[in-house]
Amino acid sequence: MSKYSLNNLEKIKSNILRILYDESPRSLSAPEIAELEVRDKEFILKLLKEMEKKNIVKNVTPKFSRKSYWTMTDPAYKKYKELL
Repeated sequence: MSKYSLNNLEKIKSNILRILYDESPRSLSAPEIAELEVRDKEFILKLLKEMEKKNIVKNVTPKFSRKSYWTMTDPAYKKYKELL
């Protein structure tokens, strides 16, 4: 896997946020986001977990589900909406 610069990683993360914002209130799985962003699903999942630590996105996976579903946190959604 190639190395990405910090600037490119931030751009990809902002694209993920845009996708989650556009699909809100529906939550998306990492493979769905990866398909829309044309990236590897493991890479997208790694970025989602980094964003979860920063309280930007949250995992809303129902119990007993094999897939993890993601959505924006309420503060992040409000902030993103203000920026648009």
